[in-house]
Amino acid sequence: MKDKKLRADALDYHSAKPFGKMKTTPTKPHATQRDLSLAYSPGVAYPCLEIEKWADNAYRYTAKGNLVAVITNGTAVLGLGNIGALASKPVMEGKGLLFKAFADIDVFDIEIDETDVEKFVETVKRIAPTFGGINLEDIKAPECFEIERRLVEELEIPVMHDDQHGTAIISGAAMLNSIELVKKKISDVKVVISGAGASAISCAEHWVQLGVDIDNIKMVDSKGIITKSRLEKNGLSEEKKKFAYDGPDGVLADAMIGADIFLGLSKGDIVNPSMLREMAERPIIFALANPEPEIMPDVAKAARPDAIVASGRSDFPNQVNNVLGFPFIFRGALDCMAKKITPSMKMAATTALANLAKEPVPDEVSEAYSLDFITFGEDYIIPKPFDKRVLVWVASAVAEAAVEAGVAGIKREHFILENYRNELEARLGLTNSVMRSVMNRAKRSMKKIVFPEGDDPSILRAVYELIHEGICTPILLGNPEVIDNMKSELSLEFECEVINPLTDSRRKGQYRDALVMKRERKGLTVVDAQRMLKSRTYFAAIMVELGDADGFVGGLTRAYPTFLRPCLEVIGTDEDTERVVGMYMMAIKGKLLFIGDATVNVYPDERTLAEIAVQTARVARRFGLKPKVALLSFSNFGSSRELRTNRLEEAIRIAKTLDPNLVIDGPMQADTALVGDIQENFPFMEFNGAANVLICPNLAAANIAYKLLDHLGDAEMTGPILEGMAKPVQILQQGDGVREVVHMTAICAIDAHRQELERL
Repeated sequence: MKDKKLRADALDYHSAKPFGKMKTTPTKPHATQRDLSLAYSPGVAYPCLEIEKWADNAYRYTAKGNLVAVITNGTAVLGLGNIGALASKPVMEGKGLLFKAFADIDVFDIEIDETDVEKFVETVKRIAPTFGGINLEDIKAPECFEIERRLVEELEIPVMHDDQHGTAIISGAAMLNSIELVKKKISDVKVVISGAGASAISCAEHWVQLGVDIDNIKMVDSKGIITKSRLEKNGLSEEKKKFAYDGPDGVLADAMIGADIFLGLSKGDIVNPSMLREMAERPIIFALANPEPEIMPDVAKAARPDAIVASGRSDFPNQVNNVLGFPFIFRGALDCMAKKITPSMKMAATTALANLAKEPVPDEVSEAYSLDFITFGEDYIIPKPFDKRVLVWVASAVAEAAVEAGVAGIKREHFILENYRNELEARLGLTNSVMRSVMNRAKRSMKKIVFPEGDDPSILRAVYELIHEGICTPILLGNPEVIDNMKSELSLEFECEVINPLTDSRRKGQYRDALVMKRERKGLTVVDAQRMLKSRTYFAAIMVELGDADGFVGGLTRAYPTFLRPCLEVIGTDEDTERVVGMYMMAIKGKLLFIGDATVNVYPDERTLAEIAVQTARVARRFGLKPKVALLSFSNFGSSRELRTNRLEEAIRIAKTLDPNLVIDGPMQADTALVGDIQENFPFMEFNGAANVLICPNLAAANIAYKLLDHLGDAEMTGPILEGMAKPVQILQQGDGVREVVHMTAICAIDAHRQELERL
């Protein structure tokens, strides 16, 4: 390796204790004798007998359904060649890490010291009952073709040689989108493939299935273009024969003259700028050799500025990386108990990846790559590896294709795509699961939500998603021309109502009169009202107040109070409350909790603190929780002699008056609220077990707590959720991304639907 620092860092990384990159962990309780009697003898006999009755019960009673074997003999490891089975183990462990990190699939890496095809196949067959799927890895051609073919035919679990099909699927998606961008017909493009190994052959076969004309493919190996003349000389393997070109012999440079696409799967530094200049207009250049590409992407782009360039490298745009494929293909195959991976499943994965690249990219993905935003185009032709949506899109497409092909263990009538996608969302975290349910509920009513910051890029990208998902009917405030230009810059295509408050007749008519009537006792004049309604925040608020919109979402561009104040002045609080409350929903360690008030009430008195507790509990109920409310303090139940907690004790009394059914206790320390063992010291407590609604004594404590949990506690935060307004209002935080805007809009929409039902 040329990079000494990389070598040193890699060795330090791998040698850090514990050694290796993977370990096994128990998934069932094992702390008591009872636990052990269930885990092993005598209780373990019962699932054994159930599996004996019906083999598929192994998917229910064991880890088989989430266990993949990554198997190699070490004969073709990365760019290192035949380094042997043992030396390949770090690569196989790395593959296991990627399976786990990206798709939550457990892996055993298995290095088989055997190069004989028959013996290798027999070895894999004998261990296959352990696994739900087998990922073959780094096995040289042509043996890999025969090994995969035999195992696919002879086993009843999914088998895939990733070096072949992974590259084919990912490059196929990139190719489809590139062709669309350069506006060429797939049946007309001329393709040059440098390399004739396992991945090159598989890519060629897959691309033909996608629509590339086989007669337009020139495959080049170490001896030059694979042609009919070489076929006649019997100098080709069976795999190469089908791609023998009917034309003159030549070398790589000859093949590239007039070519539309270059696909490199060979070795580094074999393509020069002059060869690229001989290609057709708007060429597509995929230099995928690792670790060094056939030509560096920056060199390729300099030679052909009109080209779309991709490589296997992460330090340039358009990384064609197999991690976009294999974890999610196996995820979908395992979840539907597929018996094999069919061509239609591979095609489904390709199409899903290609389509996902055209969707708006979440802010967290852009941030992960230190980019302001990412949009479909020449520098973004396939999704990024850290885009969590790939799991949902690819796995669901693969599972659906398996069911349709009749190779799944699930019958068509029992496979509900939406339910499965929701299950995949849940694997991304509890917040995703909860919010998916919220968004599904929002879709049923399609409420009109007004966005005062209609020309903000994050708002526009969020609105695209909201329309695409059918979550609400957005209304944008702002200059229509500015908004159209911004949509064009962001490559967004959607239609929705756009209102310019400065030119809208209601500013000097209906809305002005309504605002004056609302605020005339506060000294508001007609002239003042017209001026205030130039503000999009006030204009949006009066729209909600008069019913022209069902809810208000804004706050990205200015401080929280700047948006809250107009809403309080125009819409006001709910009739049964005196205060509005800002709370956060957080998912942590598989549990859902609420914490308040973190945004509105700075130092709440007894009554305000009581309302914070009651309103936060009310919101928790809407998310399916049975509230157990803990009022937090520095001491337990007023035990401190130095500083009494009378304010908190009085707040609890008032809260029980406001909501007699409320389960609330305190003041107590945070660990008392959450740890059952500590609660045993206080048998008089109103609840047992961990509280799920935490009320802090003041805004400072709540704000500090939620930010510490967000950044140090690995909590997933949603909010602040605003409660107590007469009509639905949700105020965002400055810097919130598209994901947060979508989530808060969905919450606003279902709140509007709830209020509508309450008025009936």
